[in-house]
Amino acid sequence: MIQPIFDSQHFLQSLAGDEDLARELLAAFMEDSPERSSSLREALDSEDAGRASKLAHSLKGMCGVVRTGPLVDLAYLMENTAKKGDLGKVKKQYESFMKLLEAAYSEMNQFMKNN
Repeated sequence: MIQPIFDSQHFLQSLAGDEDLARELLAAFMEDSPERSSSLREALDSEDAGRASKLAHSLKGMCGVVRTGPLVDLAYLMENTAKKGDLGKVKKQYESFMKLLEAAYSEMNQFMKNN
């Protein structure tokens, strides 16, 4: 079985089983994360390593709240790679992050449909 990106069980446990809060947090994540991801892309395009690092850090926190471990790990990598100034590498990490983010949205939508 393929490991999910969104750990729905851990997420729900972290909220003491509160499904309403879970849906609210997921909706906020799915609304905010595209904007922050787009801002990160803009920072990378403008070669702004400091801003890219801060935005990756912000995404890392958001992804942690909704228990998307693989996204947390990638955001952490982007943050630290940007701090080192290697924006070419961050751009590659960003592409991987965006693919996983789309898959996570799908898993989150499925969770919200079922809960």
